[in-house]
Amino acid sequence: MIEATEKQLGLLWHTLGLCAERSDRRSISRNHFLTSPGYDDSNNLDVMVAAGLMTRGKAPAFCSEDEVVYRATNEGKQFALDKLPPPPPPAKRTKFDAYLDECECYDGFAHFLGINMPQYQQRGSWGKWEYRMVRYPRGSAYRQYRRHYNFERWSIYEPLEVAGEWAPTMKEAKASYKAALKEYHAKPKLPANDFERLYSA
Repeated sequence: MIEATEKQLGLLWHTLGLCAERSDRRSISRNHFLTSPGYDDSNNLDVMVAAGLMTRGKAPAFCSEDEVVYRATNEGKQFALDKLPPPPPPAKRTKFDAYLDECECYDGFAHFLGINMPQYQQRGSWGKWEYRMVRYPRGSAYRQYRRHYNFERWSIYEPLEVAGEWAPTMKEAKASYKAALKEYHAKPKLPANDFERLYSA
């Protein structure tokens, strides 16, 4: 009965392009292993040559003269396949995987998740700009799914779900928004139908 150490089996799998940890590398895709005599790899490969699992041959002309090519025999190929453990279970699909399947239908990952992103507003004149960060309610034409810096796309007549205070810098505006958002989350929420009625009145 032919046996092989973990190291030798790993070299045989590598020779054939196999990988026990990957479900997409469970079939033979090549058959060569290039190394030089005297190294640990070649010593282990020579053991498999003696066992009839591999052959030892001359390297191609573009390689160094002392290099050797090892190839698996038919028996070695079957041995390598028989020694593969059961394939690993498929990776658990994430929401991002689902997003990648249909990303062209959405304006970014936040849109796919239904996340309502805040955006900056700007007012004033050159040298005297003021900024604030706001979030529009769901259903608003101004609602965004990406961080938004188009200062011209907002309306003073559109209701806001969360709004920070006007500030001289965007950094201060963001800090004010975070405080307003914290306060918003602390308040008891209206039922969905009451919320819609509030903004449709």
